[in-house]
Amino acid sequence: MSESLARWTFGLMFGGFNLAFFPMHIAGLQGMPRRVYTYADGLGWNTWNLLSTLGAFVFAAGVLLAFFDLARALLKREQEAGNPWNAASLEWLPQEDYGVRSIPQVRSRDPLWEQPGLARQVVEGRHWLPGTAFGGRETLLTTPLRAEIRHLIRLPGDGWMHFVAAVGTAGFFLLLTVSWYLAATACGIVAIAAIVAWLWQLDRPPPQPTAQIGEGVHVPAVAFGRASHSWWAMVVLAAVDATVFASLAFAHIHVSMKLDVCPPAGAQLPGGGVWAAGLLLAASALMLFALRRLRQEGQALLRWAVLLATLCSVGAFALDLGAHLRAGLAPTHHAWGATVAAMLAWQGFHAAVLLVMGGYVIVRSVAGALRPDARATLDNSALFWHYTGAQGIAILALVRLLPGWMQG
Repeated sequence: MSESLARWTFGLMFGGFNLAFFPMHIAGLQGMPRRVYTYADGLGWNTWNLLSTLGAFVFAAGVLLAFFDLARALLKREQEAGNPWNAASLEWLPQEDYGVRSIPQVRSRDPLWEQPGLARQVVEGRHWLPGTAFGGRETLLTTPLRAEIRHLIRLPGDGWMHFVAAVGTAGFFLLLTVSWYLAATACGIVAIAAIVAWLWQLDRPPPQPTAQIGEGVHVPAVAFGRASHSWWAMVVLAAVDATVFASLAFAHIHVSMKLDVCPPAGAQLPGGGVWAAGLLLAASALMLFALRRLRQEGQALLRWAVLLATLCSVGAFALDLGAHLRAGLAPTHHAWGATVAAMLAWQGFHAAVLLVMGGYVIVRSVAGALRPDARATLDNSALFWHYTGAQGIAILALVRLLPGWMQG
């Protein structure tokens, strides 16, 4: 995109958005309701609606200009875009099909200004990882603060499974909004199958334990546990997951505190909490045992441990759900029952995920794909297992112990 065309596109879209948004904001402050397709004359909103309409047309003009430039770029002869803005950041380095020719070593926040020859050096391969070490897409993992190189990361290659998984996931949620449950279920099954097929290709042992990333510089070709980026990705997933559970737990605590008597009339506290908690703790212990067995000869005991951990986790949920049903849990009768049912449903979803994960780990072990140098599947599964166990115990405590704490 040329500089003048980029300025026009940005100006139209930015100006149009603001021209459409701010009049609506003012009209809203004056009392204009939402989701009404027309309004009676004389209410004082005509001018603001007119300005907002003009802003929408201006914004649309900017979008059309962007599409025009996209078509122009696709039709014209391919050429190196370069750095027309004389920008200082690394995204303006010359790019090849999947990234830069070599990963640059920078010394400042404005590397293209402070190191004038950096772009040429990157193209010549005079920095880190000038070529592929193992014949695929790769990059380097560094420390978060000092950017010290730690190990090589092998990135996924081309394929259709991640695309099929994305389409299946989108179809699942979109079809649920129109109550097409059978079609949504089919899309969900397709998405899960595609995700499993995609994951099968990712956790592979490296051809050799180290890789050369520069002249005379070798780094580990694989990392495990806390040194692995995928392990920390699972930590982030658990943290995000915990925020959802925290909202459900807060709703239950809020409703419980609002009640005159907790649980409310017609509801009873279930039993069996100790047994369910014991099964969850046993599941975590079994996964720890499986992690230790990975370094031993033969994986029969590892597979048995994962199978028993799966049965314990699913059994703990089934035991807790059965106890609530016997106690007469009625989500539609009062808010307290609804919050309990919401937490149970959330834990049940996690039990279903562990059922899939456990089967996947066992199949990889039987196929010989679970190895000490290809263990991210087991490491990450065990981490999610521990989180699910902790969440289940928290639900047991909230439902069974919170009323006693409130009365005490």
